[in-house]
Parts: sequence; structure tokens; C-alpha cells
Amino acid sequence: MRRIAAALLVLVALGAHAAERAHVYLVVVDGLDVRLATPAAMPRLFAAVADDPAHATRFAEVRAVMPARTNPNHVTLVTGVWAETHGITGNAWWSRRPDARAAKTDDARLVQVETLFTSAGAATPPRVTIGVFAKPKLGRLFEAVPGRQRAPTVLWAPDRARDVPRDPATGYSDDATTMNALVAALAAREPDLAVVNLSDVDRTAHAHGPDSAECRAAVAAADAAVARLLDALRAAGRWERSVVIVTADHGFASVAPTPERPAPSVVLRAALENAPEADVRALRTVADGGVAHVYDRRATARTLGGAERTLARAAERLRTASGVAQVLARLPVPDVPLLAEAHPDWHLARSERMGDLLVVAAPGFQFVDEAGGVDARLRGNHGGPGELGVPLVVLGGSARLRPAPPGAVARAVDVAPTIAALLGIPLGGRVGGGPIDARDRGRVLDVMRAE
Repeated sequence: MRRIAAALLVLVALGAHAAERAHVYLVVVDGLDVRLATPAAMPRLFAAVADDPAHATRFAEVRAVMPARTNPNHVTLVTGVWAETHGITGNAWWSRRPDARAAKTDDARLVQVETLFTSAGAATPPRVTIGVFAKPKLGRLFEAVPGRQRAPTVLWAPDRARDVPRDPATGYSDDATTMNALVAALAAREPDLAVVNLSDVDRTAHAHGPDSAECRAAVAAADAAVARLLDALRAAGRWERSVVIVTADHGFASVAPTPERPAPSVVLRAALENAPEADVRALRTVADGGVAHVYDRRATARTLGGAERTLARAAERLRTASGVAQVLARLPVPDVPLLAEAHPDWHLARSERMGDLLVVAAPGFQFVDEAGGVDARLRGNHGGPGELGVPLVVLGGSARLRPAPPGAVARAVDVAPTIAALLGIPLGGRVGGGPIDARDRGRVLDVMRAE
């Protein structure tokens, strides 16, 4: 009888521990610049923070990672490392293969660090995860790759679902539809971790500009979607064990024409138009919003292969182009500042996927590959250091939460380590094995009570 009683006590204790374990919901409002996230624009989110100050923290301006693009920052949010470590250094890149064209980075095989989905699935016991992404490319970026990455237990994207309304221009689902998908998934199964991407702010700010009435309406819709999640957790009786983290992947800048900048789109090939023909043939350019990559066909990940003079001439031409703020070199190029020395806080220079030159747009400008393309008609864009400011709110009913101390600093790279600590799982290592230096990782945010 004593053995049976002891076993029952152990089971009760384990059950209580499981009930107290935090369940984490990461909401990424794509493109929500910190300047857009105000009490007037997002009343439900701010009210939720004010209503329970003992369990909530709204951090002052948080820094996303460079480049301020969707793919690098979403991968940082679920790995806890900088772009040079996880390998997604933009929304587009060139693979350095002579026969290859510039390509998008929405390929899970490119992610070089195990995601939270992979770590959660490999934990003992395995954690249940849900990924709901309004942008189909994020579904592709976080799908399973045998031997490399695990997908979320439940993976939803509009191109994977039936009869889901999608924006005809982008293929994205709107925020209401996306949150409907998440709430439906939560009704079927309580996850240990759910990650949701809401796309309307980003889509609208691109089309109409971040200061437009349309963008303000999209921010209000995102607030309503977040509130729906909070209400669903309370209605399901799960609030007391929930932690909700609301943030964004990047900010936004207006790139609409003005009298001061009537042509805010910098066409890279045009900027190099007067270069010697041999230089033009040697170079590959990849525009990526507020930044651009310039590759030399002779260069490799570790050496420029005699391309120094060509790159130096290209840098000189680019520096004089209207709309260019900086030209930086990944490896030493005469008279060009080194990326690692000029901006060590960007943590980009060690990635072989970076261009041999990184070109940064001046405020209000963007880079495009062609003058008449779709990107040239955008009214808002992002990618540069001016678009790194994002909001970060942590709230929930979990007893694990406490407010961060005054003056606490947070970064996008700190989100994944915090989630891993709440879930009681280790952060992943490099794909294929190998540790990650602590200097290349974020740290756990000071929002948890000591156990």
C-alpha cells in the first residue's frame, strides 16, 4: 500500500508540474514599427498590459536584426541567433554558383541552426507546437527537412489550406483568417508553443505607406486579432498557464516619391551602368529593400579571388549614386569600410551568403532590380538600420511571469532563449551538429520568476 500511495503522490506531483508548465504563444505582427504600436492604435493590447501589471512587461524600443527583412528576423525569433549564424541574411541571395540566378531564401534547407520547432519535437517528452503563417513563404521556411529540421506539429499556411481567402496580389491570408486558423488549431489541441505571423500591417504599409490611413486600419485589425487570441485562451480556461509574446519582425519607412526625392528607387544595375564592361559581367546584384548585395563571380566565401579592384570600382560608383548611404565590404577591399568593423552590432560579416559588398540605402530610398517592376511602385519598405525598431510585449496569466525590472533591455534575438526557458527545453545547435558560442546567442529576458 505504501508503494502504491507513493506512486500516486508522484503522479499527482507530475500532473501538477505539467499543469503549471507555461504554454507560449508568439505573435509576430509583420511590419509593426514601434512607432505604430501605441495605446491609441492598439487599445486592446495596451489594456491587457495595464490590467495585470504583475505579469506583464512592455519593453521600450527593441532592436530587430539586420537586415530588417521578414525572413532573417522570423528565423532569429525561433532560433535565438543572429543572421550570420543561422544563415538567412536577407529575403534574397545569390548562391555563388555560376549558372544560378538570385533566389529567395524561403527554403528550410538554408536554415543552419535548429529552430524551436526542432528542439521542441526532440525534447523529452516532445512538446506540441503549432505554426500558423499568413505568408506562404514562412510555411516553406519552417517545414520539415529530414535529418535537419522538424516542422511544427501542426503547420498552417494559406497555400496549404482549402477554401482560404487570399490576397490576389500576394497570396497572403488576412489577419482575421489567420487568427481563425490559430484559434481552430488551439481548440483541437493545446500547444506548448504556438507561433503566428499576421501579415496585414506589412502588406498595407508596402502598398500605401506606413503613415497612411490604410496602415492605421491594419494596425487596428492586428490589435483585434491579438485580442481574439487573449479572449480564446481565457474562454478555454488556459489563461493561468499562458504566456503571450507580441512583437514584430521589422519596422517600416516611407519610400513614396516626394519633391525632395522624386525617384526613391535605386536601380542597382543603373548605378553601375558606366562601369567597364568586364566589371559589369563580373558582378551580380541582389536588391533587398533597404539593403542590396553585390557579389563578384570570382569570389568565394573566404577569398575575393582577385576581385578587389573590381569591387573597389563598384563601391566608388555606388557611393556617388543618389539614395546610397553606405557601401561596406565583407572582406578587405581597398578604400571600402569593413562591415565587421563599421557595424559589429549587425553580426553579418561572417556569413558566406552575404554579398561581397553590402549597400545600405539612405532614409526614404529603396533598392530595386528593375525600374518598372512591382517593387519600384511600393510606398513603403524596410531592410536598413532605420527599420530595426519593433515593439515587444510579454503578458499572460502564468505564475512564471513577473514584470521586467525598470530599464531592462530586450532584443529580438532574446525571444527564443526566453521561450526555451519557459518550455524547459534546450536551444538547438547547428544543423548537423556543433555548438554555438554564447556570444552568438541571445539571452533570457528578465521576465520570469525564480523557480
